[in-house]
Amino acid sequence: MDNTNHPAAGADFARGRIITPGTEHQLGTYGLFPPSSMQHRTLMTAGGPLAAKNAEPDLLWTSFAELCAGTVPEADYHALAGQHAAWVIDGVPAPDTDQSPQKSAAWERFGTLVGILYERDITLFLIGTRLPPDMARIAPPLSFLEYVESAGDIIVEEISGS
Repeated sequence: MDNTNHPAAGADFARGRIITPGTEHQLGTYGLFPPSSMQHRTLMTAGGPLAAKNAEPDLLWTSFAELCAGTVPEADYHALAGQHAAWVIDGVPAPDTDQSPQKSAAWERFGTLVGILYERDITLFLIGTRLPPDMARIAPPLSFLEYVESAGDIIVEEISGS
């Protein structure tokens, strides 16, 4: 079902955040806790195995490198989006001026993935050590996510229960 014309389209997506640098305090404020090694899973997808730090119906936690630096097909993004209500993608690198074909392809896959998660209204948290506030230039739906740069910038009063 296409939610783009639904009045609440993007409501869950917009609950996500772009968090940098991704301290435990920052993550904990949003109810995110780095998965233990016991939670790590290998998901079997049509494109091959995908390493996940956590994979439950309510949460998929994996890395930018795992999702975007390889050759995960778009069909796998759609399949995974249908299985997990919220996503955490960590290790998101700072976009830089090096536009080698490999890096360009990773960012293109990232943009495709963000678009799919936005269309499906899936909450997205991005974590990286030096993410710029203008991430929307890479994937326009990211303009709906609040940018959290440090623990001091977090406003707890605006966060409601999950």
